[in-house]
Amino acid sequence: MQKVRVPITVDPVKSAGKQLTYIGIVPGKSLVRLQELLLEACPDIDVSLNFDIDEQGIKRIRGEAQVTVQASCERCGDPMTVPLQSTFIYAPLTRRQTATDMPEEYEPIELDELGEVNLHELVEDELILAMPVVVKHDERECRVDSNAMKWGVIDDSPEAKDNPFAVLQELKRK
Repeated sequence: MQKVRVPITVDPVKSAGKQLTYIGIVPGKSLVRLQELLLEACPDIDVSLNFDIDEQGIKRIRGEAQVTVQASCERCGDPMTVPLQSTFIYAPLTRRQTATDMPEEYEPIELDELGEVNLHELVEDELILAMPVVVKHDERECRVDSNAMKWGVIDDSPEAKDNPFAVLQELKRK
């Protein structure tokens, strides 16, 4: 089965009413913010999005995104493979549907001036959140031994610094 591109923007309220499902890809090259965190070009992201209405009548977007990317190990600097996966549920904010009405597992999302949501940005945000805070190999796989690392020593002695306002003090005396 051929994968199709997920639309860039959709109206989530109408899509939920129609119970639409998108299974396809989001082009990795279009995700600029995610690309800045990586060593190589981001491959296409596998995405599954379901628009529906829950038991409470709340319109929602349930989704899953996954991709494997190449990032730099913070410890040794070598490239490493990082699998990213995210599962999420968003609910659009409307006049009838406010954030206080939603269960806490739903993430509220604002609509743009056309009443739409940018799905590519939504997927990009989720994958950025799925990135490890510090990308590094497992200690057994990393070429730098964490026990052999040396850390600098902080000099605690107070250093006499010139007062930046000394010139003003001299002018005040004159």
